[in-house]
Amino acid sequence: MYARMRQETEGQETSKERSKSQQFSTENAYASRDKNNILLYHKIEDKWEWGITRQRISQFEKQMKFLYKQGYKLMRLDLSGQEKNFTNDFDSENKKIFLTFDDGYESVYTHAFPILEKFGFSATVFLITGWVGKKNLWDINWGKKFNHLSWSQIEELKKFGFNFGSHTVNHPDLTKLNEKEVEYELLNSKNMIEDRLGERVEFLSYPFGKYNKLVQRIAEDIGYKNAFTICSGPKKFFDPYALGRLGIYLFDSSLTLHIKLNQTPIFWIEDMKGRIINQFANGTILFKSKPKYDFCLKSEKPKSIFVKKV
Repeated sequence: MYARMRQETEGQETSKERSKSQQFSTENAYASRDKNNILLYHKIEDKWEWGITRQRISQFEKQMKFLYKQGYKLMRLDLSGQEKNFTNDFDSENKKIFLTFDDGYESVYTHAFPILEKFGFSATVFLITGWVGKKNLWDINWGKKFNHLSWSQIEELKKFGFNFGSHTVNHPDLTKLNEKEVEYELLNSKNMIEDRLGERVEFLSYPFGKYNKLVQRIAEDIGYKNAFTICSGPKKFFDPYALGRLGIYLFDSSLTLHIKLNQTPIFWIEDMKGRIINQFANGTILFKSKPKYDFCLKSEKPKSIFVKKV
């Protein structure tokens, strides 16, 4: 099905040709081999929880103020006009950073948005479409549960320059799913956001940062232009469907943020800390059962308003 969609939307362009085209057009936009200019946040929340992927509100504000004073420009992921707008160079004349939030928590609207608006920053939020407006019961995190953004909050953020990508329907480990299940997660989430917001969804964030060749191929065939993982270190080659990001967590300060962005000689320490934190996320994979797809696969899938009818 997704192969047929590609023919409808892309014409006769082959997968190999499109990959080359995307590599040419996006390699200078995101995550260079030497430095990484994509930040990843999750919750911005003062309420205590077991997890450490959150940031306190004052902590987040101090970091945004630091970046603003240092001349950094924080913006959303956007493929339009990138030859003119995007760069990886962190010199005094061009300090562009791409800001992303995974999971689509309500705190993006209630806490992060007012701070970002104050400094003129925008961001891309990756939504778990099956949990929009609901508590994060998909997460194994014991204790307090947190709300996700509602569609009305999402629509308001869009008015102020935010855009949105897919973080799947259910937040599963995609590498544990079969082809039909991966297709369901990537296609339905993309189409739902496009239908609700009336704009193309070109970016995908892999839950838990996990992917394999099957997941990458389906993401490309469905029509995503880039897909993002969590790994923050430089890679030996550019892959538009495995773009790393710099995870920012509870223990991060303006100093560690500076270290991560500029990859100073002690960057390896911060990178190692981030990788250890990401391993703890595997607790959700271990203790939460895989979503049931029987009824999902039999039901009619939402159709994107951007799919051409033939």
